[in-house]
Amino acid sequence: MMTLLFIGIATAFAMLILKIKLEQGRYADVALDFMAMAILSIFFGHTLGGLIITIVASTIISLYLWAFPPRITSFSRA
Repeated sequence: MMTLLFIGIATAFAMLILKIKLEQGRYADVALDFMAMAILSIFFGHTLGGLIITIVASTIISLYLWAFPPRITSFSRA
């Protein structure tokens, strides 16, 4: 029961961070957040423990990217 409550709270917190980033126009952050979440989900499998690890780790990554925005430059020189 406590595990499900923790997963719900952690997921809501992660989604609220993504919502705020989208509203601020930080699309590179959001893209990296989704990629990190997908990679972690694949890496840890689709188990309950893997879900918890994925949510917590991706939330920490998301907070880090919020504090230190990525500098993604274009590869083309138009």
